[in-house]
Parts: sequence; structure tokens; C-alpha cells
Amino acid sequence: MKLAIFDFDGTLLSRDTLPCLGREWIRQKRSRLRYLLVYLSIAPDLLWYRIGLISRESMKAAAFRKFNYLFLGMSAEEITLFFHEAYPGLRKHFNDRIIEEIGLARSQGYHCVLLSGSYFELMKMVEADLGLDTVIAARLAFKDGIFDPEGDTPFIDGESKCSLLQEAFAGQEVDWEVSRCFADSVADVKVMGMVGEPVAVNPDPGLLSHARREDWRVLSG
Repeated sequence: MKLAIFDFDGTLLSRDTLPCLGREWIRQKRSRLRYLLVYLSIAPDLLWYRIGLISRESMKAAAFRKFNYLFLGMSAEEITLFFHEAYPGLRKHFNDRIIEEIGLARSQGYHCVLLSGSYFELMKMVEADLGLDTVIAARLAFKDGIFDPEGDTPFIDGESKCSLLQEAFAGQEVDWEVSRCFADSVADVKVMGMVGEPVAVNPDPGLLSHARREDWRVLSG
């Protein structure tokens, strides 16, 4: 088996997921007060990131935990409906070149994997839309069918992507040397290093520097 692994934020989606979902929340005429409170809770982390006190990965982890409070009191069905109604808006910002790479990988017999720190329910919609084979993403915690903000909803960082990918394909013969991985962030260097064909997509400065040193393929635009 050969894998073609695709990141979501900044790779397939040309933007970050959480701001897009925030705008969709408002577009769907959901509680502006709740959105404002969540945004204000995230604002300090954005500030610390912009002045260089924390890394992008640390900022994204904090923002993810706090953004989840937007779903307080909502059932799994209600959250899925929100994602379903938000999906067309996100779909407009998909990177056409990555969609082409997915189509190419499928035609070449690759097992296509969406490996993302974003929400599993949302990523399943991407899977169905683009014909991907496997989704590895963050699963919200629920208690009695209602989102549990204190439950185990782990943020999937670059380090955990490696272990989750290995777990997903444990016991299967994966040809890592001919496998591909598409990502945009230096945080994904380790998972990209697992394959023989890493591809940096509109890379951040850290990943671009690493890609140039290692002579990795770079996709821009």
C-alpha cells in the first residue's frame, strides 16, 4: 500500500479552519454573544503569537481548546448540522492544485489520507466530497449526547500526527518510501519525513527553509 497524505489547514484549505468556522457561525445567525466571548478568550493567544511569545502550534492548540466552547450545550447532531451548513463556505477556499494532486494520487492507486487537527465530523464531509479513503482528525468529546468541554478532545499537533498515522495503518504493509505527504507548516516536518515524497504547500518560513535544505518539492499558489 502506498499513501498520499494531505493536511487540511493551509494545505487543502488555503486558510485556517477556525476563523472560517467563526464567520460561518455568524452567517448562520447563531449567538453573536457566544461568538464574541469565545473570540475574546482567544485574542490573548493571538497577540502572544504575533509578538513572538508563543509558537504558531501553541497558539493553534490554545485556540482550538477555547473555540470548542462555541459548541457548549449542543448535541452531536446539532454540531454536524452546523458543519454541514458551513461546508460550502469552506469549500470555496480549497486549493485547486491540491484537489488536482488528490485526483492524480487516486488515479495512480494511492490510498488517500486526510490527516488534520480539525474536526472529524467536518473532515468526513471532505472525504465524501473528494473521494478520500481515510480520515484522521480530532474527535469532539460528548457526554449523554451533548458536547462535553471538559472531556477528552485532544488537539492533534505535528508530533501526534505521526503516532496517529502509524496506529491507523498498524499491521498493514505501507511502502513509506513511495508514499507522499502534503503539508504547509514546519510543525509537520516529522510526519513529512516519514515518506519518500514530501511536498511543501505554500510553506511557512520554517518549512520552506527545511524543504530547500532537503530538496523537497514545493508547491506555491
